[in-house]
Amino acid sequence: MSKIKVLPETLANKIAAGEIVERPASVVKELLENSVDAGAGSVAAAVQSGGKRLIQVRDDGEGMTQDDAILAFEHHATSKLQTAEDLNAIATLGFRGEALPSMASISRLVLRTRHPSDPAAAGTEVEIQGGTLRSVKTVPWEKGTEVTVRDLFFNVPARRKFLRSNDTELGHITRLVTHYALAHPEMRFSLESDGRALFDVVPVPTLKDRIYQLFGEGFLENLVEVSGRAGNVEVYGFSSRPHEQKTNPYSQFFYVNRRMVRDKLIASAVRQAYRNCIPASAYPVVLLFVQLPFDEVDVNAHPAKTEIRFRQQGLVHDLILDAIQRALVGSKSIPIYEHRSDAWQEAPIPGSNFPGSPWTTRSAPESTPFDFTPPSAAADPFQRAFNYPFRDETSAPPEYPQDHHGLRIRPDMLLGAPTELAASPFDLSGARILGQIHDSYVIANDSRGLLIIDQHVAHERILYEKHAQAVRQQSVEVQGLLVPVALELPPHQTVILDRSLPELRRSGFQVERFGGNSILVRSVPAVAKDYDCQKVLSEILEGLESEDRTLDVDRIRDRIAVSMACRGAIKVHMPLAMEKMQWLLDELCKTKIPTNCPHGRPIILRFSLYEIERNFGRI
Repeated sequence: MSKIKVLPETLANKIAAGEIVERPASVVKELLENSVDAGAGSVAAAVQSGGKRLIQVRDDGEGMTQDDAILAFEHHATSKLQTAEDLNAIATLGFRGEALPSMASISRLVLRTRHPSDPAAAGTEVEIQGGTLRSVKTVPWEKGTEVTVRDLFFNVPARRKFLRSNDTELGHITRLVTHYALAHPEMRFSLESDGRALFDVVPVPTLKDRIYQLFGEGFLENLVEVSGRAGNVEVYGFSSRPHEQKTNPYSQFFYVNRRMVRDKLIASAVRQAYRNCIPASAYPVVLLFVQLPFDEVDVNAHPAKTEIRFRQQGLVHDLILDAIQRALVGSKSIPIYEHRSDAWQEAPIPGSNFPGSPWTTRSAPESTPFDFTPPSAAADPFQRAFNYPFRDETSAPPEYPQDHHGLRIRPDMLLGAPTELAASPFDLSGARILGQIHDSYVIANDSRGLLIIDQHVAHERILYEKHAQAVRQQSVEVQGLLVPVALELPPHQTVILDRSLPELRRSGFQVERFGGNSILVRSVPAVAKDYDCQKVLSEILEGLESEDRTLDVDRIRDRIAVSMACRGAIKVHMPLAMEKMQWLLDELCKTKIPTNCPHGRPIILRFSLYEIERNFGRI
């Protein structure tokens, strides 16, 4: 007797449904995609008990005739594909014809619909329970379709018991509906949970307006516009300024041809763009749209249709990377500290008083300014940045009043109105140096308030960009060692060394293998001649090892620049003369990203004049 048996159809359907319906949010996703494909202008979703008890999605789309409504519950029955060639250029969100039969096999489902060609009294109601057709009725119905799914997984207890709490499942649904609302600002979306409205957003003309509706003005202020085009591929959207960071990736929204996706290629490009702007453990806020011909992307790579493949992977990756980096370079803005909040905030838009609740019904604002004018990119020679004599002072710093907290301030800077600033988000040309706190933080003021600058990370940013520029221009000055230095590396680091040797040499390190795990260092960058070679190289290799990703040229070059900058930067608890503090500020303003160090930490903190006066009771 044969051991292999053909499974009963009902069991096979339950197994197949598990590939498409993982949780209540999966049902909502498939129904929303059907609504979008049907040309709906409005979609209303309602759930109970996190979608376990009830999921209902209603739209005003095209609807179906009775024959089509019945046929839609057959496996692989679809109006979106006609031939095998159609798979090469899929323009709709759904296309397999599996979603409705899969839902119906593991729930109690009722579909009501009417096609515009049918009279108002000739709508169709189809009821299916656990994959079994219960009834088909003619009912009065308005234009569009409504699908009600009750008791999800009622006949698959093994799946039902693994669902999370109601709040967790509702969180997944809320994020999902938010994704689709962002992808289609021209549509109305609403979501209700257990009779409570979570949000209801009306159609708006732009993505910026939809972001405002869903997240509020404060969220929008911390974003910069992203755009780029290469051939027939376009990238657009918004990304956060470096100081706006999250602890998880839930605030990253990726779309390809307005299809919500989870794509490693896009995520990798985003990480690389923010590599020296935010800490490695943090996530930026990103709303990114990639538009390209339908035959340039394969969306049939995963049952949930959220994983895709690009035909031109390198082009898409580099376009995203370049677009975000250009946006960040133009977003030079300083975080403002406010005593009543621990959050980093940008200066408020003058005259704005919009409410900040993220889940409210709003119309779009008339306009939201996005003025990102980058300052001059002029830079001094690379060597000057490293050779400025911070360490060995030939003369003592000027004597200024100093209190027991370690604050040194020039007396003549305590009075008088500061110079007016230009309108650029990062223009500190009018800033005046006041002194230091604990010989570690430079204090300055301008027309907007008080500035505190971390001298170590500020110099780190300057040195990082100088070194990177010198490597690109092949102008790194090399210092040969009179006696080559022999170093012993751990076995696992020798593999990383072999991969990194070309970039180490471009950066000024002449390193060669010396048998076994030994290496010989014959020369170093001139600026590093006084550094401990072993510590510097070990730090570089350990940093590359900890990244746990493919070691491409850019990543290796970046790690070398970061390590060199960290080693060469002035330290905390180091007194600086006024002219040296001013030099530090001037050089910082010339960098591409003056607000964050290469590790992602903030460089400048601003105390707004308004906040200072408010805390002193003057306003």
